[in-house]
Amino acid sequence: MVGNRLLRWLWVLVWICLFGFFCFLWGSVVKDRFIAESWIDKIADLGNLCGIIALYLMVLMTAVGIRFPILEKPFGLDRLIRFHKKFGIVVILFVMAHVASKVFKYSQVVGGRTEDVWDFIAQFSPYTWNLTDNALVIARWALLILIIAVFFAKAGQYVVPFKLWKPFHGLVYLVTPAAILHSFLIGSDIRIFPMIIGWGGLGVLWLILAGYRFSYIAGRSHECRWFLESVRQETHDTHTYTFVRHEGPGRFCSWYPGQFAIFRYNTGFIGWSEPHPFTLSCAPGEGKISCTVKAVGSFTRRLQTIAPGTPFLCEGPYGIFTPRFKEGAHLIFIAGGVGITPFLSMIRHVAKNNVPVRVTLIWGNKTKEDIIAYEELSHLAKTSSWLKVVHILSAQRITEEFWKDVENDGFFWEEGFVRGGILEKYITDLNNTQFFLCGPPPMQRFVLEELKNTLRISPRKVKREFFFF
Repeated sequence: MVGNRLLRWLWVLVWICLFGFFCFLWGSVVKDRFIAESWIDKIADLGNLCGIIALYLMVLMTAVGIRFPILEKPFGLDRLIRFHKKFGIVVILFVMAHVASKVFKYSQVVGGRTEDVWDFIAQFSPYTWNLTDNALVIARWALLILIIAVFFAKAGQYVVPFKLWKPFHGLVYLVTPAAILHSFLIGSDIRIFPMIIGWGGLGVLWLILAGYRFSYIAGRSHECRWFLESVRQETHDTHTYTFVRHEGPGRFCSWYPGQFAIFRYNTGFIGWSEPHPFTLSCAPGEGKISCTVKAVGSFTRRLQTIAPGTPFLCEGPYGIFTPRFKEGAHLIFIAGGVGITPFLSMIRHVAKNNVPVRVTLIWGNKTKEDIIAYEELSHLAKTSSWLKVVHILSAQRITEEFWKDVENDGFFWEEGFVRGGILEKYITDLNNTQFFLCGPPPMQRFVLEELKNTLRISPRKVKREFFFF
């Protein structure tokens, strides 16, 4: 089930228990010798533990990064990717701790001779044709690949183009099997029962994860291929793009309002473009999908020049930013700018299916001209008892002349920002409410504080959508 909190906690418990299980396996192997051995050997054994943890975390990071459905549905892809980005450094730290312990022990064995220690660190060519003799060579190459992959992934967040950093980051798929092979060849403890059972389990789990990812990529060009059907201008810098798939909606035959997809367009000679996530702004069940995009960067500006009929890869649906449409629920939507897009999908879903809920939309924009789907929302606000729309303009005064122009449009109007006083004025009934917030990060932080100070709404009770690319 999408966004199920119980499933999230169950998965967290599973991964914690597995972490404890591998630590237990290490302890069961070294317990008889650990207390009696020298402090140098103790450091080496603790280094082995770091290696075990590092390998376990590599498999975990693989599971998190491949969009595995049984993980994506409860957590949401945006959360998984944020975790993947932030937790990578932890894996590196455990790997380096393992390496440092081994280098330290070897330096003690050879009496600290610099040339021998350097050879231990930097010998990348095979010693012999025997695989066992080259276990350290395999480890060195795996470490080098890991460092390169992480470096390019971090650089890709700032300066390196996607087409350049992504292939290098993909090399990380070689690191885990190389580490498993290295540890099996050189680690005598690994081949002892019950450690061999855990190690074999990690290998099988990695094969399952990698097999899923490679099979998905192999079939992606067919299963996720859609075509741009039309482009409709919403405002001076915002357009709605509608896509159709000739074989039917496929993976999008069933999805939830508020979810998003990852889009790439066909560039011709160099293949597919870099991926970008956009929220689906249409209602589910239409047989087509649409996203409403504001031109704020090079990719979104290029979209405006793409002709209908162009092939796109549309991957998804992803995300857990979706309400529980319980009868009698009061849904509070707070949006900033183009952050309205998931709420458009939700409102259209409610209108299309006569869902028995109430909706209060509080939406901040700079001017009236920035408001997307103005006529559609005006019609719904005037003809539906379940919808209340409050527009807040930060760069336009609500003059008498302005008011005469909009007084019959069915909206409420305010000046300034989404402040506590405005929230308190229009959110008067907190019974059975669900709060949703989408907009730029500074706006989200400000609104959360205002909700907390005026309505005593804890930030934990506000469901938020994040931008993660």
